[in-house]
Amino acid sequence: MLDWLAQKWVEMQQFFYSLLLTIGTLLKDLFIFIYESFLNISVLAVSALDGLFDGLDIAQHFSSLPPEVTYYASALGLSQAMSMIIISITIRFLLQLIPFIRLGS
Repeated sequence: MLDWLAQKWVEMQQFFYSLLLTIGTLLKDLFIFIYESFLNISVLAVSALDGLFDGLDIAQHFSSLPPEVTYYASALGLSQAMSMIIISITIRFLLQLIPFIRLGS
């Protein structure tokens, strides 16, 4: 009788230990899934920003400059750099409008 009870006790301990390991694996997989989802959203947001930079092509406004200057400006990525600067300044000004965000500036 006691051997049967001891065997059931050991089986129950093994069951709860495997249940605990399964729950730990489930929580780890859930964390990785949420982290991967945020990374996918951030990749989607960064790829969507590429469309924003298309409208801010500064090099097309310099038609009075010689073609060599416009060639090197486009080769160096002047239009993308200027659009990034304009967007970052705009975002900084917008963040200044939000209370409690003025800590860094």
